[in-house]
Amino acid sequence: MRRTPALFFAASRCTKLHVSHRLCSEPIVKIANGTFYRQHPSSKAAPGQDANSNPPLFPNLTLALPSFSTPYQHWAILSPSSTIRTAFLQILRGQYICSPPTARTHPYLSEQKDSRLRYPERAIEYVGFDVERKVFGGAYLSARYESLKEATDFTLQRYLTGIITMNPGEEELKEKAIDEKVMSKVMNDLELERFLQKPVAMLSNGQSRRARIGKALLSQPLVLCLDAPFIGLDPIVSKHISKVLHKLAEANAPRVVLSLRPQDAVPDWITHVVYADENGKVDAVGSKEYVFAYLKKRYEQLDNTDTMDARMVELKEVGTHLTECGNFEASKVSNSTSSPSTTVLSCDGYENIDPLKVPTGEPIVEMEGVRISYGSNSVLGDWEQDVNGTKQNGLHFTINRGSRWGIFGANGSGKTTLISLVTSDHPQTYSAPVKLFQRSRLPEPGVPGITIFEVQARMGHASPEVHALFPKYLTIKTALKSAWSETPITKPKMNEQDEKRVDAALRWFEAEINPSPKPNGELEWTSTTLFGEISYSAQRVLLFLRATIRNPDIVILDEAFSGMDDLARVKCLLFLSRGQSMELEYTDAGPKPVAREGEVVVPGLQDHQALLCVSHSRQEIPGCIRDWICLPESGTGPPRFGKWEGPVELDGGRWDEIWDW
Repeated sequence: MRRTPALFFAASRCTKLHVSHRLCSEPIVKIANGTFYRQHPSSKAAPGQDANSNPPLFPNLTLALPSFSTPYQHWAILSPSSTIRTAFLQILRGQYICSPPTARTHPYLSEQKDSRLRYPERAIEYVGFDVERKVFGGAYLSARYESLKEATDFTLQRYLTGIITMNPGEEELKEKAIDEKVMSKVMNDLELERFLQKPVAMLSNGQSRRARIGKALLSQPLVLCLDAPFIGLDPIVSKHISKVLHKLAEANAPRVVLSLRPQDAVPDWITHVVYADENGKVDAVGSKEYVFAYLKKRYEQLDNTDTMDARMVELKEVGTHLTECGNFEASKVSNSTSSPSTTVLSCDGYENIDPLKVPTGEPIVEMEGVRISYGSNSVLGDWEQDVNGTKQNGLHFTINRGSRWGIFGANGSGKTTLISLVTSDHPQTYSAPVKLFQRSRLPEPGVPGITIFEVQARMGHASPEVHALFPKYLTIKTALKSAWSETPITKPKMNEQDEKRVDAALRWFEAEINPSPKPNGELEWTSTTLFGEISYSAQRVLLFLRATIRNPDIVILDEAFSGMDDLARVKCLLFLSRGQSMELEYTDAGPKPVAREGEVVVPGLQDHQALLCVSHSRQEIPGCIRDWICLPESGTGPPRFGKWEGPVELDGGRWDEIWDW
């Protein structure tokens, strides 16, 4: 996708520290044959608690994160488990229990003149990108789109400085003051200057990502740990963020440690990698070349293996991603494959040239010349669009029953605003030329307006915003049953068949949701385990099920698969399209969808349903998506529309078509 030069990151040149480089100086973090635990290893399980709920993490790990080294060392943790990746970064910061206690030390920190930097949790900053909208408040979704803000809606500049009180006093201003040169450099590096006076609630997901990195940099830590920094970023912004982080890491200002998903392209500047499996066992640690050589060897060995256990499947999946990205060989550049895959079926059961045609029906969403702006700032529809051979102002976009749409575009291009119009969360839905289920929000002569409760009762929606605001105190079963409620905390209106669907879905995904799975078919755990007690990946799986289980008229998946563990995402994609009619069979070629015998309580997508999917990752796009729209950046012309003949998973050229590479 072409971007205007003004939006390219202009990362300033970092002045390298004038130090006498040694081959390897005192490490910031030194781990010598250490094993880690969430609770003390001698503690006993509580009554009714699984005895294996406190497994060892990274057993016998040996690692040294140098303060300075020649050549440079830039580290990343690679794992299919989001929980394990996060745990590793927290361990660097001194979290979790180390056995023996002396196995983990922070030698370089004891030399610091600034007493603040002698403590690992202060010297080593952590920024995680799971439920990031929560850090900017927790207001109702529509508050993000209000054109008139309340006096208490603080700006990005005040968020960055931490001054978010109504009338800050002189002492607070002095205490939280940031050196102008430091502020200017960070703003320039992350290209945040033009958003400084913008309320943080109105930032796009990509902009808020950069803001959180910026806030961490302003504290001037020695190490910056970034947990899944490329989730939710468009491919071009991901590359530029990577360049900025590279400059920071090269200058040791600060050192940067990344956590990466298997589907992420490992940045070229990363020199050292820790690979750990879903259980926290380290398979390989060392230089990137060494770790990739190990994974490549294991991947090739698995090609000649007839039987596949869960661990082998996991390694196979990681190897597949690394092969696609070109990361097994340093000479290759990561991105997409331009030629069609030889795979027979996508992970959710579609052929490369898919013969299945879903009939389209009546319109569910109609946008006829939509333009959304806040004052003079237009965020969607600032263009002329060709409509049946004539030029018309604003966004013209129709979603029919049976259609399967992918919505793409750079960060800040208006994807979330478009979705908010569909869900009716956006206040301007009342005044904009938008019809939902062939009715406007406001009444017209002879036609009553459609209420927000009617709209949301006919939609299923999963997104980072929904995740951020979802009540964490609900039990697993109550959370899923809320799909039939007007709000997550009101009583659901369900019948016997609905109850049966809930139980079937929870059994189907027990391994992905239950913290201590016991595949015996019993569901007591769903009534005793809270939503907030399960892993981030499990929470995403549950919210995905909540959005799809009712087979609503329209399913909206806005970055719904980001943050899921690799195999959980594959299983969800298959469940979305096929329900219980197909299951994954783990073969030497990886997970393969196969037909399943038995009762199908929860079917996949039906002909009467429409699907909208927003994603920046090719692996997260359902194989049934056939139509797509790519929204432009402001001032660059109208949106582009396209159509695919099959799943994007099996042909990288389809992915390239979106971004106009």
